[in-house]
Amino acid sequence: MNQDHKQLITPNGNTKYLFFGGKGGVGKTTLATATAVWFADHHYKTTIVSTDPTVSLSAMFGQEIGGKARIPIRHVPNLCGLNINPNDAKGVFQNRLNSVMGQMTGTFGGDVISTPCAEEMATFDQFVTFLEEPDSDVIVFDTAPTGKTLRELAMPFDWASFLQKQIQEGKKLAELMNMDENSFEELEGDKQRYENALNVMQNRSSTVFNLVLLPERLPIEETYSAIQGLDRLGIPVQALVINQCILPEVIEGNHFLAARASLQARYMGEIDARFGNLVMSRLPLLDRDVSDLGTLRMIGEILYGTERENDSRSRGEGELTAERGRGWAR
Repeated sequence: MNQDHKQLITPNGNTKYLFFGGKGGVGKTTLATATAVWFADHHYKTTIVSTDPTVSLSAMFGQEIGGKARIPIRHVPNLCGLNINPNDAKGVFQNRLNSVMGQMTGTFGGDVISTPCAEEMATFDQFVTFLEEPDSDVIVFDTAPTGKTLRELAMPFDWASFLQKQIQEGKKLAELMNMDENSFEELEGDKQRYENALNVMQNRSSTVFNLVLLPERLPIEETYSAIQGLDRLGIPVQALVINQCILPEVIEGNHFLAARASLQARYMGEIDARFGNLVMSRLPLLDRDVSDLGTLRMIGEILYGTERENDSRSRGEGELTAERGRGWAR
């Protein structure tokens, strides 16, 4: 386990927001769900929210998880899940716009929802709702692949500015038409919501952005681009999780694994050189599919350790007992 990583992500009295991002296929969902289960097992009230339209939390937990309300996860007390569907979010977002604008819905109409970034705008609007969630100690966000996530996180900057312009123009029109300026109070409230969301995401003590990567060329380059993009938004990346590392003790004369391990070692040197200022954890290449709570718990213990060797938590019926991995974390 990596004590620094564990300390970085553990709540200190206030809600902790943990983001897992990175290139598609590097294991973001696995790491996000394992982290959420680990916190829930350690008595933190935890919510996991997926904003990735291509991955469903339902498949990870073997139960239906929708986007309208948090769903308790079976066999994991203290854990709820929610899967934001961008198409559903667009409908919710349009309803919010109509409600907010009231008698001035024509200012927005259908044009906003038909813009190229409509999905990102709608997803972020739903996402902000969960930044305001007061009932969780930890909220874990399983994000979409890097490019889409950067577009989603850039939304509040442009959207807050857009709302400010609409408020100013709307108030001028309201004065000319003798309309009630109080109709803009809800719109101003939404602008404040987005600004508050920005403050939360830029706060290093409340929010930790973890990037997941493999020790390979393309994930390294995309990680660098993601760090630069998030930095431009004022959102610091504080931790990396390097996934699928080949352990020396599993090679045992296998020339293919030896060659891959040698390649990984070279890329690990590059990762250390380029990102050495960040907290880094490593997760070994597993000999199994991640498809049950036992394996998720094993991953959590590899990364963050366990505080209860004589664990009395109840296991779900038929669940595999977590095998302590031979992996390591740095």
